[in-house]
Amino acid sequence: MKELYDQTKERLKTIEDYLKPNVKIHTIWECEFDQQKYPEVDPHLKPIDKRDAFYGGRTETIQLYNNLSDLKRTCMNKISFKCKHIDDPTLNKHDKIHEIKRCKECKNIKNEKCIHSNEERVIVGTWSTIEIDKAIEKGYKLQKIYELEHFEKTSTDIFKLYVDTFMKYKQEASGCKCDPKYCKNDCKNDKECKTKIQYIIDNTAYDLDIDKVKYNSGLRFIAKICLNNLWGHFGMRDNFTQKEYCFSLEHITKIVFNEKYKDISTMILDEDIVLTEYKNKEEYSKPNPSVNVYIALFTTAHARLKLYELLDILQERVLYMDTDSCIYNDDGSEACKK
Repeated sequence: MKELYDQTKERLKTIEDYLKPNVKIHTIWECEFDQQKYPEVDPHLKPIDKRDAFYGGRTETIQLYNNLSDLKRTCMNKISFKCKHIDDPTLNKHDKIHEIKRCKECKNIKNEKCIHSNEERVIVGTWSTIEIDKAIEKGYKLQKIYELEHFEKTSTDIFKLYVDTFMKYKQEASGCKCDPKYCKNDCKNDKECKTKIQYIIDNTAYDLDIDKVKYNSGLRFIAKICLNNLWGHFGMRDNFTQKEYCFSLEHITKIVFNEKYKDISTMILDEDIVLTEYKNKEEYSKPNPSVNVYIALFTTAHARLKLYELLDILQERVLYMDTDSCIYNDDGSEACKK
């Protein structure tokens, strides 16, 4: 960057020397020109980073306990009780405000009642458009768009054959759980298990082979790894910490004062060797050609929305949720039957 700057300054001086004294040249930085042309754009706003929209799955404990019928009366009848005065030395150390905060400012200063304006309450971030659509559907308002990346074409067939193939292997290798244990070797001769295998085949989206539906831990593990590693590789980070062993002062200086590196650290191993660690700055890092964060972030976004569909139905019945699972209290309601 410095070389380019020096070349630009030298070129400008040549032009000025040629045109003097008849013409006066006024120069302006490109960023200043853009700010004058587009005054509504924040000049301090950095370009969109797709990794800012790459969030993981939801893992959260919603309820710390679930009330059981007659549990308290049973405990009062059976257990022993402490009868002395309680002495809690940590009692005064805890805050007395225990409520869900929907305003980030109130959460920081621990207000009981929100006194902030919409501008102060606003959330700024990077999200996929499908999640923005769901937020708007649920009542959120989109105040301002700083930058948007749009894809003209979409497809549902890019990974269909790959996923169908390994899902078929995984389903077949999972067997039919006809009892607490997995299928026995002669399970295919059992009429009841045969019926359950047929039920699996009829209710799955994959073309399973009834003769191959048998528990196989090795094949199931391989199929599962192939499925999980597919999207995970697309989201892999490509700017890892680099390490170099330096045997001369010249080598150390070349790394420490290199404008392309950041997070530089050194460690003296002995009198002849120094270990240096650094990362490439974002503008100098070389992207991995097999990484596509857009695919990874939309995969996790769709997964979160699928989980949210379930949470939206169950509401307060949810006890715990993970990326692809949900534990809830089945109260026999219509919501649980869905």
